[in-house]
Amino acid sequence: MRELSPRFAELRAKTAPQLIVEHARVKPGEIAFRSKHRGLYRERTWRDYANLVGRTARGLAALGVKRGDRVAIMGDATEEWAVCDMAVQALGAISFGIYPTASVSEVEYQMADAGASVFIAEDQEYIDKILASGDRLTELKSIVVIDASATYGYDHPKLKRMDDILAAAGPIEAGQAALEAMAAKVSGTDPAFIVYTSGTTGNPKGALISHGRHLAGTYTIVDHFPTLARETHRTVVFLPMCHIFGRDIAITLPLISGLVPHYGEDVEDLLRTLVEVAPTVLFTVPRYMQKFASQLLVGIGATSSIKGLAHETAMRLARPVARRRWEGKSTAIDPLLASVARAIAFKPMLTKIGLDQVQLAIAGGAALPRETAALWQIWGVNLCEAYGQTETGGAFISAQAGPFPRPGSVGSVVSGWEVKLAADGELLVRGPDVFDGYWRNPEATSEVIDAEGWSHTGDIAEWDGNQLRLVDRARDFIVTSGGKTISPSTIENSLRGSPYIAEAMVIGHNRKYLTAVIEIDFDTVSDWARAHDISYTGFTMLAAHDRIKGVIAAEIDKTNAELARVEQIKAFRILPKQLDPEEEGEPVTPTRKVKRKLMQERFKDLIDEMYEDSEERRVTAAAGEVLGAN
Repeated sequence: MRELSPRFAELRAKTAPQLIVEHARVKPGEIAFRSKHRGLYRERTWRDYANLVGRTARGLAALGVKRGDRVAIMGDATEEWAVCDMAVQALGAISFGIYPTASVSEVEYQMADAGASVFIAEDQEYIDKILASGDRLTELKSIVVIDASATYGYDHPKLKRMDDILAAAGPIEAGQAALEAMAAKVSGTDPAFIVYTSGTTGNPKGALISHGRHLAGTYTIVDHFPTLARETHRTVVFLPMCHIFGRDIAITLPLISGLVPHYGEDVEDLLRTLVEVAPTVLFTVPRYMQKFASQLLVGIGATSSIKGLAHETAMRLARPVARRRWEGKSTAIDPLLASVARAIAFKPMLTKIGLDQVQLAIAGGAALPRETAALWQIWGVNLCEAYGQTETGGAFISAQAGPFPRPGSVGSVVSGWEVKLAADGELLVRGPDVFDGYWRNPEATSEVIDAEGWSHTGDIAEWDGNQLRLVDRARDFIVTSGGKTISPSTIENSLRGSPYIAEAMVIGHNRKYLTAVIEIDFDTVSDWARAHDISYTGFTMLAAHDRIKGVIAAEIDKTNAELARVEQIKAFRILPKQLDPEEEGEPVTPTRKVKRKLMQERFKDLIDEMYEDSEERRVTAAAGEVLGAN
């Protein structure tokens, strides 16, 4: 474990609202964040931020929110989300976010589990989800809507408009003083917020995280990537702020680094926001990098022959440069070759999606396919992979420091963590800033944190020198009927590297061979279909087309070529519908993590038809009913 900077201990004694107050005092006129409204970006200084949070906290206090209460926030990533969250914490209450894509039943479960007294909704869409629970949420006292423009026909005794609450909270100029008084009563050891886990194997668990632990934990990111403290950087906020990674980016890192977050007008129009902001630092999840790469590749395929030739030439120059850099064998001429490749093809291409100014891109939250990381680095984007968990309170456990690190690992262990591998390869971590435990669930907490303080991540890992490489989730390993143990995520990550594949799940436990169910990337596949004069009327018809099956088969063949014979996919089926986390009972979480058991139940017929079972049927018939019914 590396020696810690004194800054860790300082932050452990503080809260986020206190840091807002400090910044408002020391640098009141500096920019805290920018957000786009009605076509224009408005700047919010630290003084503005403190006033907004203070006035909102006064309004919530008048509503009855007090120390220890739980307050839910549901909506897209917006400045209002951050302000409400900080206001709740300033009161000593506990905030938690609900994924914007959560179903009605998931909303009800989390509200009931947390015992929330207030539900803050971005707009009418989320009001509908909470009202669907009727009177079953007995602890719910108030429903607050931020954008009430579409709720004029609503008549519910608990429903209140945020504008009315703020109007009664006094002048905004008094907000900073109010915030300072409130924040002084909250300590770093007090609980700050709850983050609900994905819930791939059951109901999500609420990870309770205290103020100081979260601040110190998030500082591991700044400590590992010093550019975040040395310079002022632009970033775009688009990941859900109810996720620990999304919270780090939008709320916490700007308080402890030079990061200035920018909120677009609509998270659905991310490309426009990226082009407008031209971020210098990008925090993202792998799926976005795969999608952006797919869009660029499709665009290159449809461009003029001259531009296509320029890209091909640039790739011929850049590939060996990247390879030599990963091998530590860079030559004196490599910077020139990279500059030429960037000038003739890569810079114009990256400018179209707003990534031409990126100095550092960090992907976390899921595994980053090696091929995806390699392609972005060839294009000149310094893409690094990081690894952390909700239970580490916002901290990274490990991260590639770069610049332009070799793809395939999650880097070196960050400051403050002890790491070891258990006998079965499970990664265990220990440090001062792990979460406080699962909300109202001491049994689940004791299953994760052992008596010696080691947190059991559930991930199987291995060392590659001083670099950590994740193998798979412990519970997800496949053991074939032939006794071979296989990591499905390695294969799945390779398949997801295809521009035509949105999701893949490998099946094979207690089976003779491996198969896969595939969700096509509708945007990319539909572009390919139009380019090849294939007519279709929707997702189902496109997924069933023989030529599309051929495209996917070719992508699977590419993955199979890199695998041992026993790991190869012998058959596949394309899902007839898109996976929608907002649909009740859908086998995918709000973060689009696959619920494997539910997936196999939902698509059982599709899976079973990939396995020819004549041998089993013959054996069963020969044995007759000698074993009786079980």
